[in-house]
Amino acid sequence: MNASALLTAQGWRGKGHSLHKTDDSVGLAKPLLLNRKDNTRGIGATQHFTSDQWWMNAFDEQLQGLDTSKKGKVVQTISTGKLNAIEKGSLGKYSLYTTFVRGGFLEGTIEALKKQKEKDESTSDSDSDSDTSEQKTKKTKPAAESKEERRARKEAKRKRREEKAQRKLARKSKKSKSKSDSSDDAAEEKRRRRARKEEKRRRRKEKEGK
Repeated sequence: MNASALLTAQGWRGKGHSLHKTDDSVGLAKPLLLNRKDNTRGIGATQHFTSDQWWMNAFDEQLQGLDTSKKGKVVQTISTGKLNAIEKGSLGKYSLYTTFVRGGFLEGTIEALKKQKEKDESTSDSDSDSDTSEQKTKKTKPAAESKEERRARKEAKRKRREEKAQRKLARKSKKSKSKSDSSDDAAEEKRRRRARKEEKRRRRKEKEGK
């Protein structure tokens, strides 16, 4: 595909001119220059991930600055290295490390288990105390009642027994009445069926006689 021929057919004036018909100050007179991709690193990759060894170089620099000449002492002689540049406040207000939020410490489970155990023991003690108090109240004997109260209680009990017996008799009589009514209805229905059968038998005989 010839791009120059295509653009010329659309009205382009040629190399060194913009796409405007008359004025070169409108638009771009020079084409955009793109880097030619001649590797297999993928689109957008500019360098290999091992080419920038910033952290490794920074740690090497700090290790080389350690002074171990004095026995039992290690002194850092480098104070302006790459790692020193990321100390607190050295990278300014908008540093990446200033945006970190300090979290709380993780608490162990032993103390929590102890507290829970103590709480359970306290609740069990309170429950046992309440149970013992209830048992004591149950064991306490009621106050002795007088003769009049005992007589009134027996009289009320006798009345309740009589009312219960009356209700039972009424229920039995009602059941017997319903049974008798149902038996009478059944007998009547039986007589009707027998009469219908007799009528059918008589009609059948009359038809056979004709």
